[in-house]
Amino acid sequence: MKYYTKEITKTLQIIIFILIIIFTILCIKYKPAYKVTISGETLGFVTEKQAIQANINNYINDKTNNIAFREIEEMPEYEFKFINRNKETKEREVLLAVEDSAVTTYRTYAVTVDGEEFAKVGSQNEAETIIEEVESNLSEEMELNLGIIEVFETDYNINSEEEAKDILNEVKLAKVRVKEAEKKAKSVATTTRVGATGNIFGMPLSIPVSGVVSSRFGSRDSSRASTHTGVDIRAGVGTGIRPVAPGTVTTSEYRGGYGNLIIVDHGNGVESYYAHCNDMYVTVGQYVDTNTTIGAVGSTGNSTGSHLHLEIRINGAPVNPQNYLY
Repeated sequence: MKYYTKEITKTLQIIIFILIIIFTILCIKYKPAYKVTISGETLGFVTEKQAIQANINNYINDKTNNIAFREIEEMPEYEFKFINRNKETKEREVLLAVEDSAVTTYRTYAVTVDGEEFAKVGSQNEAETIIEEVESNLSEEMELNLGIIEVFETDYNINSEEEAKDILNEVKLAKVRVKEAEKKAKSVATTTRVGATGNIFGMPLSIPVSGVVSSRFGSRDSSRASTHTGVDIRAGVGTGIRPVAPGTVTTSEYRGGYGNLIIVDHGNGVESYYAHCNDMYVTVGQYVDTNTTIGAVGSTGNSTGSHLHLEIRINGAPVNPQNYLY
């Protein structure tokens, strides 16, 4: 019995010695690490799992710089491994890969005019300060209807306080110009010769193209920087356009956002504009009447679809065409 006990003890000692040697060799050649994967893709190896996870949690819970919240669709998984001691671990690369997979949503505050966003700033207090200053410079008859809405979006894009004030002051000036144009047009309309038909042209007006009015005078949307100075009539490409009244062509050319533009002078300071034409069939100096096809409907210039943009101007000031047509 003593003999067998001695043999077992001796065998165990040999096994322990061999294990120690193996462990020593492993420690010399290898080191413990964690393989990090997301959706089965290996990002790299790290030595401190807890430290990496703590950094990820701190990144997710960061609320600086107007961050509302962050979402990571799939968190990393860790698998314990022994790796070659000379192999570099990639803590920073792993953390950057996790950060790149995150979706960050920001909270900003938009200053609105008539419910439409015009400038964004980082805090509600800043938005209120801007509104107070802009409103303090409004005349008694001027209404701007300013407001604030909280905005959540993944693109972080805000204006400085000065930029926001400049934007709102531009809106204010645009509204002032429209009011002045309306006053001027009203004044001209009362002094311009009125014919038997009761309109400023002194003659019956002709509808330039049949179609549906898709945008009215004075409206505003994201496709234009200021209020609409005419009406848009939706019609198919190539539909013929006729002038609203007889007159002389003063413009037949491509002109920026108007695209292909035809202008007809009807006398007494009255002009009509026909914009976004696909084709122009008239030349400057040509006399036209309501039976002349001056162009074709298109979508040239700053246009989101096939339509005719019609303007009527009195002494250079745009007036609402729907006072006379459609």
